[in-house]
Amino acid sequence: MQSQGRGARQTGQGRFDRQIDAAHRSVDRFGMEAVIYDFAAVPFTPEGALITPSVLALRNMPADMPQLWRAGLYQEDPVQHRVLRSTRPIYWSYHTEEPSALQGSEAGRGPVATYLCDHRLARGVTVSVQSRGQGVATVTGIWRARPPARMLQGPLMAEFLMMAHALQDEILADLTPEDRMTTAVRLTPRELECLRLCAEGHPDKQVAHLLGRSLSTVVMHLQSVMHKLGARNRAQAVARAAHYGLLGPTAPSRPH
Repeated sequence: MQSQGRGARQTGQGRFDRQIDAAHRSVDRFGMEAVIYDFAAVPFTPEGALITPSVLALRNMPADMPQLWRAGLYQEDPVQHRVLRSTRPIYWSYHTEEPSALQGSEAGRGPVATYLCDHRLARGVTVSVQSRGQGVATVTGIWRARPPARMLQGPLMAEFLMMAHALQDEILADLTPEDRMTTAVRLTPRELECLRLCAEGHPDKQVAHLLGRSLSTVVMHLQSVMHKLGARNRAQAVARAAHYGLLGPTAPSRPH
């Protein structure tokens, strides 16, 4: 078991690590032994599939978990599917004999259930925190042993919710432009500027004139945008870009 940060980005990493360490200490008062924090600019694709978060931090979890979740287990996590469609904390357990928010096959099957049960980390509380149009985070506290029923019926859920919101308020101010960018789509700066002008209603020739580029270059960029967004036409590309938050004046882009 070890601590895991948010990946390769180091801007503000020390402060971020201290915030996650403080969250780990906070859940300890509930008898929880591990904590997970993740953040995504957009939680779902237009088709409803989960998007891998741009920030993932863990305390007292297996060292291989971040790699496995980013490789595809995150998309199969039934807890994330449930909690990201709610603002209320949920108690979940992959032990089928324990009543929880997971029902039927959600609780006892699948690679996520197998992994967490194998590591004796198969029950906890998770809540999503919406950030006023700035993305969504989830915060999870995990028990090894089954918590007393009276704990789940008491003020724990409200206190956990308050802790999660306080944590996100602190972290939000320190998120980098890279952190705030969806992992679902990678657009270059030139593709993004062509897309934004297209979204404003400019025809290709005018986009080329405004950017000082050839028409063929603009068409190439927009075709690449459509391919990356999985769009059949320009209108759908604009709609999908809006879904991913790519059309705002401060929307980040990625270099080549």
